Amino acid sequence: MGWVVLRRALVSASARRTVSDYSKGPASHRGDLAPPRALLAGLAFAGAVLLVAAELSPLYTVVVGALQTPRRSVSGGEAHGYGLLIVALAGATMALAVLRGSRPAGVALVVIGAVALFVAFVIDLPDTGSSTSLPEAVAYADARAKAASGFALEIAGGAAMIAAGALALVLRRPRPDPPRARRPARGHADPGG
Repeated sequence: MGWVVLRRALVSASARRTVSDYSKGPASHRGDLAPPRALLAGLAFAGAVLLVAAELSPLYTVVVGALQTPRRSVSGGEAHGYGLLIVALAGATMALAVLRGSRPAGVALVVIGAVALFVAFVIDLPDTGSSTSLPEAVAYADARAKAASGFALEIAGGAAMIAAGALALVLRRPRPDPPRARRPARGHADPGG
């Protein structure tokens, strides 16, 4: 009578703990996306800071004469009632959501950035080149408004939020590897004893 010996291959790690399989490429893990998300959240947060700075900075300066002598400055907050502070707060909140991997937060950042650019180009741009609606135009024939640093900060803040939101939408979460089917152990039995 013969003995049947079954041999099994020893495995040093379970299927859950394997790192990579060269035939399938490198394994992707949820933690691999943490640095890009942190960069995108930082970009969105920087956009929010730029919008706050835009509200506190001069949006335009009224200048007079060929030497462009400054007469007065108007801050972004004075021009539109500090509305971009609310936009900046919403952007900072969405930056935290992007850090957690929320895709809807990416859409929200694109919309928030578009609102900031709308304010800059549709509401503020006409004021930065105006000459007829200024109170100084009554006393000075050559009085005109000239864009200041706040206008550039509005554009930079809105663009940063749009970029962060768009990149957050492009950045995809990794799909988990499909579970592998277990194969039954093969053994050869010697029927003849």
